[in-house]
Amino acid sequence: MGFGAILASGENNNLLSDSVLGCITEVRVEQSLDDPTRFAIRFQEDLSDGQPRIRRTPELQCQQVITVAVQVGDTIKCLVRGPITNVRSSVTLGGPGSWYEVRGQDRRVEMDRQAVRRAWTGRASEAATTILSPRFDEVDVDETRIVYGGQQVRGQPSTSTLNQRATDAAFIRQIARQNNLHFWIEYECRPNGLNPGGQSLRVLEKANLKASPPRPRDAPAGPVPLDQIALVPNVSVTLRVNVEKEQCQNVTAFELTTDPERPNQFSGSAVDDRDLSEPDTSVTDPQPPIRRGGHRFGGCQEPRDVSITTAGNQDELNARAESALTESGWFVEATASTTAYMLGGVLLPHDVVEVEGLGPVDSGPYQVKTVTHVINASDHFMDMELRRNAVGEG
Repeated sequence: MGFGAILASGENNNLLSDSVLGCITEVRVEQSLDDPTRFAIRFQEDLSDGQPRIRRTPELQCQQVITVAVQVGDTIKCLVRGPITNVRSSVTLGGPGSWYEVRGQDRRVEMDRQAVRRAWTGRASEAATTILSPRFDEVDVDETRIVYGGQQVRGQPSTSTLNQRATDAAFIRQIARQNNLHFWIEYECRPNGLNPGGQSLRVLEKANLKASPPRPRDAPAGPVPLDQIALVPNVSVTLRVNVEKEQCQNVTAFELTTDPERPNQFSGSAVDDRDLSEPDTSVTDPQPPIRRGGHRFGGCQEPRDVSITTAGNQDELNARAESALTESGWFVEATASTTAYMLGGVLLPHDVVEVEGLGPVDSGPYQVKTVTHVINASDHFMDMELRRNAVGEG
């Protein structure tokens, strides 16, 4: 363990030796809702028998799997696990000041190396489960609505096949984007985080293809009644901005942006490839307000259309329109900076966290959108982006 970071290497997550950990100058992990988590670890380089010592370390070579975790109270929380994809180094005259850096990303990169040509039948969620299950310890996939390439109850052919013409990673991203879902990997460190003997980490990888925050499954079209779901903070920490001195402000910076000029409605039509009809359709954002009783778009309710084009039928058009409206519905964005010490914890994308000290309109729950962790000898710094799709009453 070094300055708040726990680092392991290899498929068995063997902890790096103290001699290697002692050379680390900075660990950086960049996380977001949908993009692969990326990491960079910089080491102070030294010469041994005229050769760079860190650069020759077997555990730090390209394609070695690296695990970055942190201690949070009595538990270990994994930030990322994935292969080293490239290395950098700098050598200065005499040696002092030289450094060696490894960079990589989570194991989605392993799914992005070979293109696949395949026509899938059934639901897109079933195709995703088939692709993800052999790669990860656990898989959690929300069921999608459209059935491809099969037969409906009355014998009418359903939509055409779901065609994959890209890598598995790109195909899963496509499914997520077109079905109003997110694709991410989360980690669970088994009890105490360490295997017997304390020389390796016990990490379970779970692939998620789900709505985030969660929505009621099989929700009807239109706004979801607030009594059907309670979107409440799912972490124990709170971001305290402008609070009384005795409440201990724990945010060093907080910026807020509200953009009500977002699309909030859709209407259109598409040719049904089963009977060539052109039914009209209209959809709304199915995501409930993240704040109970909150107002969407801060009271600015001027109609703004979202433009959607698709080669598919009405079902596919509806799915894409719902996805676009949900994305545009996050009209409040914020940035915040803190440290693990000030916060008393660590935040990750998809967390819903309570924000205090912004008044009745802007206080309340926010979803974490991105987090950049920088861990060095001073502290564990966190710069994050947050979002919400509702505000309170002024």
